[in-house]
Amino acid sequence: MLKKQLILKDPLSFLGYETEETEKKGSFGAVTSRAGVGKTAFLVQIAISSLLKDKNVLHVSIQDPVDKVNLWYQELFLNLTRDHDVKQSKQLWESLLTKRFIMTFETESFDFSKLISRIDEFSTQKIFIPQLIILDGLTVENSMQPELNILKEYAKKNNLTVWFSIRTHRHQADDPVTLLKQFDTDDSQSLFNMIIQLMPYKDKIQVKRLSIDGQVDGQPPLLIDPSTMMIKETTEK
Repeated sequence: MLKKQLILKDPLSFLGYETEETEKKGSFGAVTSRAGVGKTAFLVQIAISSLLKDKNVLHVSIQDPVDKVNLWYQELFLNLTRDHDVKQSKQLWESLLTKRFIMTFETESFDFSKLISRIDEFSTQKIFIPQLIILDGLTVENSMQPELNILKEYAKKNNLTVWFSIRTHRHQADDPVTLLKQFDTDDSQSLFNMIIQLMPYKDKIQVKRLSIDGQVDGQPPLLIDPSTMMIKETTEK
């Protein structure tokens, strides 16, 4: 019962995403914002929602150690279950941990071929077979386009969904779509098919679902409380 109640709090569902979009083979999602707005916390909520749906989640962090990443999960799960039975919440948390694997890299030691090799190694040895990959802290640059295309094909072949944190700068804050379109090599198909923008909004954080052509019509932004990173309400467009 608790698991079903928490699944209803899936932030992607609040943004109007359907299962067919979020679990499509080879889907690339991006959570974009300036530094310090909440990309990691939002990605962790996406990961927790997937864990609740019995998906295996591989969290790849660039620079942050395992203990720090795990603390994000603990704090956000605590905020998510604050109004529920403590014993049930603890049991559920322990069961979710069996479906999550955290992998960390230093910035200078990361490359996509190494990541793919590690995933293949874990899968072959039946150590861990991911269904969702969170790739957090990587500075995504135009020179990475070939590697991103390889990862996209790998994700399609292995039935994976990949979510990235994409850092924007002040002059890019209102237009993350243009930033992401630079990675497209095919005019008929975008590399990133799910785009979420986080922006400071008064004393909260505004969350917008975007498409390659701009904001999705009829889907109002969300507001989240920066102290808990929990969804509070929707706002008028």
